[in-house]
Amino acid sequence: CSDFADEFRSQEIDGQALMLLKEDHLMSAMNMKLGPALKICARINSLKQDS
Repeated sequence: CSDFADEFRSQEIDGQALMLLKEDHLMSAMNMKLGPALKICARINSLKQDS
């Protein structure tokens, strides 16, 4: 988890950019595996629905 946080910081992902992320962004730009990418995107989608 801290590895992902470091990568988000290095890619300058802020709250606004986080809400725009898709699985392909996470997998290509951040070299993330599919499973974690899907979990992060599912959480992002639930945050979008709550707001």
